[in-house]
Amino acid sequence: MTTRLSIINRWARWLHIYSAAPVLLLMLFYSLTGVLLNHTTWQLGETKKVNQIIDLPDYLLDLDWQTESAKTAFSVVNWLDIEHDIHGVDIEIGWELEESLLILNLETPEGSYTVEVYPEDEVAELFVLDLPFLEMLNNLHRGKHVTGFWRFLSDFAGICMFVFCATGLWLLLTNALQRQSTLSWVGLGAIVMVVTIFLMH
Repeated sequence: MTTRLSIINRWARWLHIYSAAPVLLLMLFYSLTGVLLNHTTWQLGETKKVNQIIDLPDYLLDLDWQTESAKTAFSVVNWLDIEHDIHGVDIEIGWELEESLLILNLETPEGSYTVEVYPEDEVAELFVLDLPFLEMLNNLHRGKHVTGFWRFLSDFAGICMFVFCATGLWLLLTNALQRQSTLSWVGLGAIVMVVTIFLMH
């Protein structure tokens, strides 16, 4: 029994160390941004707003603007990305055909772009919302308008954090010298969390 426990503990120590190592910076990131998210009244910087008029190229004017054409909308999105470095992770497309108006909303963790395209006037009006750096970090923490790779990285970090915490708890509980104090602190933390959640409801 002792030999089996020592083998398990050896693996638990290995997992405890190496589950945290690859995501250590992400653990620090989530802990710090978690504090920021708890204080929504804190001023995290200045949000910049920019309004700009852009001339439409001739090849876009030759497209179908009489119907809600996906080809036309994504041609505009592609033009904004290639020619003006304007792009978004989440894209919303809206049409107001009576006014020959295409409205694009491009969202990223750093902010957003709202583009109103007027083919009859041959221009696009651009409204830029540029968030401060710390607000962008908060959006990354929330998984708001993030890429698939960031979601994968966050999920991987979450699994590693779970393994790190579970193996740490196991190592404390199997340590006879620290078992009593560990159970006391874990129990106290559990009680505080349960009571807090209960009072919130």
